[in-house]
Amino acid sequence: MIRHAWVVGLLLSDGLLLDSPTFRPSDSPTSDTTVTIRATSSTLEFDPSMIALKQGTQVHLRFVNAGTLPHNFVLVRDEADIDALATAAMKQGGDYVPTALKDRLIAWTPLTSPGQTVEVSFTVPPPGSYTYVCLMSGHANSMLGTFRSLH
Repeated sequence: MIRHAWVVGLLLSDGLLLDSPTFRPSDSPTSDTTVTIRATSSTLEFDPSMIALKQGTQVHLRFVNAGTLPHNFVLVRDEADIDALATAAMKQGGDYVPTALKDRLIAWTPLTSPGQTVEVSFTVPPPGSYTYVCLMSGHANSMLGTFRSLH
């Protein structure tokens, strides 16, 4: 079932790709929205690489690892923290989510093996641009995406 949301390059739960060139935040609901993000092949990329949703929307994010490497999805509060988060994640190992620094995170998934799907729910933060990243060792420099929170 699709719940309406204006997005750019966002895969919704049934796999439909909406590619609207114009943000129309006044049309965005505050009801629940399901978003699917994928990692595919051996590339260090998220698909889609950009998501835009209205502030306050309740998001149910499904992360599908259809790739050949393990990955996670981590939405950070401040892009400037990514290097410190990646270093802490590498030292911690496991799911590569530095939970000791969770005040710098908005949402995250555990490390996901190829062929697995994991889910996380969160509320879209205040308007602005946020970064999502894979914190698996060596992935944080290139496996990045942009999450736009709209008024």
